Amino acid sequence: MSLADFPRGMSMPGLRSRADGLRTSTSSAGKCPFPHAKAGAFQNWLETGLQCMAGKREFRLGRYDVAFVQGGQDFAAAMASFRAAVGEHAKTGFLAIFGEDGQCDTVEDELRLLGAVMRDAGLTDDPLALVQGKTLSTPIDVACPVTGEQTIYQFFSVAFCRNSANPNDPLYDPSLSAPFTAVNTTSDAFAFARLVSDQAVRAFGRPVYAMKHDRDAVELLFRRCVTAWQNLSVSTITNYSRVALDPARGVHLSEDRKHWFAAHNDPVFAELKKCPFQHEMPITYAARLTAKWSANLFDGKPYVPSRDGQSGGVPVPDDGFEVEGLTGELFQF
Repeated sequence: MSLADFPRGMSMPGLRSRADGLRTSTSSAGKCPFPHAKAGAFQNWLETGLQCMAGKREFRLGRYDVAFVQGGQDFAAAMASFRAAVGEHAKTGFLAIFGEDGQCDTVEDELRLLGAVMRDAGLTDDPLALVQGKTLSTPIDVACPVTGEQTIYQFFSVAFCRNSANPNDPLYDPSLSAPFTAVNTTSDAFAFARLVSDQAVRAFGRPVYAMKHDRDAVELLFRRCVTAWQNLSVSTITNYSRVALDPARGVHLSEDRKHWFAAHNDPVFAELKKCPFQHEMPITYAARLTAKWSANLFDGKPYVPSRDGQSGGVPVPDDGFEVEGLTGELFQF
């Protein structure tokens, strides 16, 4: 699928037109944001290829912004639209799909193309450094769904490549693959806050910040949401571990389920070398977040979000690591 399938002049149902010609989705819950015959590959990916359970949830709720873009200016315009939608609590994630028209035969080709696009979008002065392990974050000032206070959440952009699904590619990594070249922008902290807010409204009929009279109920809600977010993450890791043809390039849980391992450092934009990293699971970072929210709501302490959920991985020693379910096997990178 490429931009050749979606020419700028074509009127497509489900897309809203902008003065600059960009097409962005107006998805509704449970529906493909691009209900067009040639978007079948996208729909199939949503249903069977996308392994991220939190992402699936946001797509079902119509809170994922999707745009087909042709270059840096398109991406910058789509990002501006997404930032505005986050500020209105209308969206939580943004997927930009690029029409590289089959010109990229390897992951490295795709990453270099995306680095150049990010430069043209004004988001980096050094596209090579960006694809060699730098982060690309976008601060968004938004009312926190939990505390109700204006808060700056960092949203991180990560490259996804068609060729990442090719086991013969030196940068094979199915957890960073898609049937198209794309950049995915999310904030784990904000997405978790939205889940907590959703559950509060469902359980109590009001947002968390309207329940300052009932600390016990709120903190019970927090604990249950941490468990739910942890379970979504466990399912995601399990799903991705099953699709990896090379276990060393899969993702894996630690035995205590407090960490996950990957052949990349999340959430850097991209890397041109595969190395093992250990990351925190929600049972750790989401619990830390809820403690911050409790301190703000009930103790009057300021809430300043850090990179909870996307703090970056810790390099694993060169001698490899052991993974749950594969005891005794040591994977080398």
